[in-house]
Amino acid sequence: MAVKRILQLFATLVTLVSVAPAFFYLDLPVQVSIFCLLISGFIIDRRNGRLLPPLPATLLSFVFFFFYLAQMSRNNIVEPLVNMLVLLLAVRLITEKSGRNLLQIFVLSTFILAASSLLSLSSGYIVSLILLVGLVTFGLLLTSFYATDPSMYLNRKQWQSLLRTGAIMPIGSLLLMLFFFVILPRTQYPLWNFLNPGSKSTSGFSEEVKPGSLANLGSSGEPAFRAQMSEIDPLELYWRGLVLNQTDGRNWSRSKFPPADQMIIMGAVDQKQVIFSESRTDRYLPGLDLPLEIDEITNQRFADGVFEAKHRLSKQSRFTVSSSRNSYLQLKKPQDRKYYLQTPLEVSSQMAAVVSQVALQESSQAKVQAVQEFFRRQQLSYSAQNLQITDHPVETFLFETKRGYCEYFASSFALLLRLTGVPARLVGGYLGGRYNQLGGYYLVDEDMAHVWVEALDDQNRWQRVDPSRLAINAGDAVTGLARSSFVWSQAAADYIENAWNRLVITYDLKKQMSLVLSTGTSLRKLQPSLPGNALWWVIGTILIIATVILTKRNQNSLNSQQRLLKKYQHRVCKSAGLKKLPQHLGLYKLAELSQEPLCQEFAQVFGKAVYRDEPLNNQQIAQLNKIIRQLVSVKLHLDGHFVLPCSSTPPRRCND
Repeated sequence: MAVKRILQLFATLVTLVSVAPAFFYLDLPVQVSIFCLLISGFIIDRRNGRLLPPLPATLLSFVFFFFYLAQMSRNNIVEPLVNMLVLLLAVRLITEKSGRNLLQIFVLSTFILAASSLLSLSSGYIVSLILLVGLVTFGLLLTSFYATDPSMYLNRKQWQSLLRTGAIMPIGSLLLMLFFFVILPRTQYPLWNFLNPGSKSTSGFSEEVKPGSLANLGSSGEPAFRAQMSEIDPLELYWRGLVLNQTDGRNWSRSKFPPADQMIIMGAVDQKQVIFSESRTDRYLPGLDLPLEIDEITNQRFADGVFEAKHRLSKQSRFTVSSSRNSYLQLKKPQDRKYYLQTPLEVSSQMAAVVSQVALQESSQAKVQAVQEFFRRQQLSYSAQNLQITDHPVETFLFETKRGYCEYFASSFALLLRLTGVPARLVGGYLGGRYNQLGGYYLVDEDMAHVWVEALDDQNRWQRVDPSRLAINAGDAVTGLARSSFVWSQAAADYIENAWNRLVITYDLKKQMSLVLSTGTSLRKLQPSLPGNALWWVIGTILIIATVILTKRNQNSLNSQQRLLKKYQHRVCKSAGLKKLPQHLGLYKLAELSQEPLCQEFAQVFGKAVYRDEPLNNQQIAQLNKIIRQLVSVKLHLDGHFVLPCSSTPPRRCND
């Protein structure tokens, strides 16, 4: 097979591997261009068609270069750069595949894959990286042959030999990459956030709830965080994020200085979670309701059970949450109840009618139940699409359209409670999660973002109420209630993605230092336990024995062909009465000088196989051993044909 054909195929494969991770981030014209030119270049190469001449290719490359160079700015570097590199690569694909152009294809592909890591660094990136290292390394090896002789052909055995030799280099490269990844100094923040700010999707809580501001609520499907913990009842998966405590009747917002709550802990901590959070736009730390403590990240706990990190989580982070589902928050001072009774100055007649009926109830619990009954009678449905945008979203939701999502349900429910004298507030977080049995964690998506209500009972205890569960279609529509479980393939894929995030994405200076310190501690604890340092004697003895065995094995590692040749040379030496044969005396020259038919036969059989890179078969080995045995009775005369090693002394026979 021609080396040229293989290199043309390698150019196509290298392009596919390097462009794949960045393909969906490219501009549409660039996507179409690389796709069409990749196929065109492959077909032209196979059919030996006419390629783009060097001068037009160079001019076209300059046009692409300056076009995307003009689009670069301080806040937009990576995407124009990747588009430019892909177009330059596309031009190379339809030019002549000379040694120089092949090198350009390999170099551009390497830069494209490196730049794509600034756009997305998913677990699939490592697959592309491994493939590219192997293909480019072997392609460079073939390019050295191609530059010597463009018309070179190699047979199957030569290809196999070349493949075995070429595999050593990418394996060594990947091992070095792994080594340097572990030890090289790292920053606390990822490089791609600096070069391409805002390019990576982030999660986060909004500090305002505005029902009626959106007609359609989008669905991203992006992960918000993963919580490593034991599996529990899905209906208990309320992840607390932030509390909204102020309202103007339409919008809800957060004041960070509400009246103080005190935490009433009922029993021991019953649920610990290790949270692996995606990068966030806010600093609020989610935890299973009710979170008691958060570790591994500097944070501040507020009086309403909200935890806020000291710095914004601009990268994927890890922290530990201790929660108690049996504990609750209690308003510390009963006189502060009025803080949570803030209401608008005016309400509609419809709202006033409902409030007058509910207000007849004496206890807070009875009023909550009365509002719940009102919601059920209204036959409200849960929907996030085609909602009506009005200036009075609560009234429109409750009395007209009767359709809305969790913000409608929670804000209208809490407002009715406040109007009837029951202190209430909104809690924003997530509801639900899909449990991954392989990794032992819950995956919580952004689509599971949720808002519910906390109402203050007559004992000043905050009780969770989720009005969204009162929807007539709650069982199918409420986010988190009807999440399908992982199928095996999804669980495996997400487990790999999670492992990639934990081992690679979040591997920063802090983890690096922790690894160094733990390694040092382990080494200091390594103490010999036997008296008189006997352990070191045992270890030393084992090392010596292993060294001897390896040395002996190395000495005996000659293959059967080499051993057969040495055996023959030793027999010739004895038959000629010599100490040793000169190093320059080859197999065919020895047969010529000896004039012995047996030596000529040995040279013919051995040389035909070995010098043509063909292994000896059993029949040939038996034939050569027979020749060596026959040489025992033959007297060879070689001393007249070359100078003996020691000319001043008589010839010495070889020792047996």
